[in-house]
Amino acid sequence: MTTESYRPPRVGTIGLGIALFVALLILVCSLSQGVKWAGAVLLFLPERLGLAGPVHRVEVTPLDMQVSPLQITFPDAQAYHVYTSDYDLLVISDELARSEAPAWLTVIRSGTDSRVPVTILRRGLMPYDSPLAAGRPVLAMQIEEPGSYVLDFPTRKATMTLVPDRTTGREAAIFTAFAVQLALAAAPFAVALYRRELRLRGLLRTSRRSSQEKFAKLRDIARPSGRPPEDR
Repeated sequence: MTTESYRPPRVGTIGLGIALFVALLILVCSLSQGVKWAGAVLLFLPERLGLAGPVHRVEVTPLDMQVSPLQITFPDAQAYHVYTSDYDLLVISDELARSEAPAWLTVIRSGTDSRVPVTILRRGLMPYDSPLAAGRPVLAMQIEEPGSYVLDFPTRKATMTLVPDRTTGREAAIFTAFAVQLALAAAPFAVALYRRELRLRGLLRTSRRSSQEKFAKLRDIARPSGRPPEDR
């Protein structure tokens, strides 16, 4: 009995394994952005139907959280979402939402004591979230008047991004539009698969009929010549 000698893995094999692992790690880390970009493609129909307004890059405002408070200008009176990809902030936001505690961000109109209500979002990443901002939205607020505002928050080495919210309250219509587009995109493949199934069934019936005919001929040949044929 012989045994094969041990062969150590080659350098090329090890390098290929490392490259595949890195590629898989990058894919997992960028999964959220991939979901949002796919959603951005599917938002084409809802935006054309007026179910959701497009968000342009010039409307997206990233903010460095290492300096607080910050004074910024909101050019329009509308709803905004606060996005972040910082893991600690995501966890803190979820904890505050579960305990119904106040948000970690306060927004006050400059020169006044008028505070803008900030709510914590109780949801995860959605495909209609903007891919122009990293992470997912964790806070929501409604700016009633354009102008200068002061944002106060705990300082940390992270970034939060202000993005106009043009989807809240329209989620059902957006998901319906998503389903319609996916159904239309899948229809040609479904028809092709159905036709292939019909063709395979036809070939199977033809093959079965041919086999039955061959079997009948062989049975007739093997039957003794003096014996009358059996009723079929």
